[in-house]
Amino acid sequence: MKSLSIVSSILLLMNAVIAQEGATVPVTSTPTTSTYSCDPNTCKIANNCFCASKTPPGGLSASDTPQFVTVTFDDSVQDALFKTALSMVNVTNPNGCPGHGTWFVSMEYTDFSLVQQWYAAGNEVADHTFSHVGTPSAQEISSCRSMLNAYGGIPNSKLQGFRAPFLNYTKDTLNILSQQSFLYDSSSSAVTEDTYWPYTLDNGMANDCWTGICAAGEVKLPGLWEIPMYSVLDNASVPQLMDVYLAGTPDNTKKWSIDAFNTHYNGNRQPFGIYVHPTHLTTYAGLPDPKDLLASVLELIQEIASKPDVWFVTNQQLLEYMKNPVKASELGSQAYMQCKQPVIPKEICNGLDDDHNGAIDDNLVNSCNFGNTSTKTCFNCPSTAPTLDNPTPASSIQNGTAGYRYPISDTCDTTWWDPIGNTCLCTTSDCQLKSIAVPKPNSTGSNGSNSNNTTNGKSDAGTSDSSSLNTSVTYATFTAFIAALLAVANQLL
Repeated sequence: MKSLSIVSSILLLMNAVIAQEGATVPVTSTPTTSTYSCDPNTCKIANNCFCASKTPPGGLSASDTPQFVTVTFDDSVQDALFKTALSMVNVTNPNGCPGHGTWFVSMEYTDFSLVQQWYAAGNEVADHTFSHVGTPSAQEISSCRSMLNAYGGIPNSKLQGFRAPFLNYTKDTLNILSQQSFLYDSSSSAVTEDTYWPYTLDNGMANDCWTGICAAGEVKLPGLWEIPMYSVLDNASVPQLMDVYLAGTPDNTKKWSIDAFNTHYNGNRQPFGIYVHPTHLTTYAGLPDPKDLLASVLELIQEIASKPDVWFVTNQQLLEYMKNPVKASELGSQAYMQCKQPVIPKEICNGLDDDHNGAIDDNLVNSCNFGNTSTKTCFNCPSTAPTLDNPTPASSIQNGTAGYRYPISDTCDTTWWDPIGNTCLCTTSDCQLKSIAVPKPNSTGSNGSNSNNTTNGKSDAGTSDSSSLNTSVTYATFTAFIAALLAVANQLL
């Protein structure tokens, strides 16, 4: 939710800059070792177990393996940040479907109507805690998930992923995720010797061993996946992780990233990640424009997207692939890589422009104001501002009275749910869907069906992202902090 308190906003921004949100991977003064061991003869995907490995899954050759790119965003969802994020996934996959990304959402400052729009467009929404704290409690994690469901309308079954704020996780964090039935964590870092494909934690952690988390018996969580965050080496061979564009000039950081991508692409095709806090790339009125930074990142993305067999996917789509690997030539026809939207004859509050008048959820979104806090949602406004202890307060409107919105059913997906009519518009196998795939010009890679036709088929709600630390704060990062700080003050004073 968006806070109007200047003091709290300043403190949050200061906290974010000081911690640097995992901008670099810690550099250890002594070599680290791992006791990780996994036998692929007994750890099989049929048993929801997968060993950490640098080679492509399913025994595929690298040349037959798709190159996945995961673009992820951290922290609150706000209008200006939302537009920046959309520009970064504005690519076309080889089968003609739009590229997608994953947003790890924290609750403070978040506009939940935009969370719903992000999901409805085919992207993934994931958990980043209620109040953005490192080593989060179980309540921090569950409260965030509850609000994403209640106010963002995201089905509980699709809230599967987690990233720890500041990438500050422990074995306790992973245990909480397992207890709360999350599908995956994506908080660990990968440099060169540990650039593994995603793997399950049946046999422990294989990344971030410098912390001691790889020690025997430290972590053993069957079925919980780890999606490593793949670093980029700068010109001093320092591994950069998040917001790489702040670590040097636009030309330099783009080159580092292209070099890192090519290492993956020309090697064993491990996924490549672009991990950002969109506030650094977003323009605020009256402040220095980061347009050169954004332009460089967009050029990087478009250059990568132009290569054969490159797919921009959510973390959930990546894990669907891990469970059933196929050749790049077959990927486009997989159900989880399709792009179909519901055909609905009237506008409902579902994050889409159902009546095609150019406005999403026009005149249907609720604005919720609590004096010093505000947000927007397609669902009921809470009677009081949500807190960590009470993330989903009672509705401000009573059930059965005019204006009441009904919570999403566990058996319905967001795009089919009418919260005003209390109806799931897809309950049979003949729901009308329209493909939004378009031909990809000059694509020489693999593809699947990209026909832009209307089809019948049930909406698939189950498929659809002792050491010394380098803690230096760069001038660019400090500048970004000042810009964000002034933006808050400019809006609130």
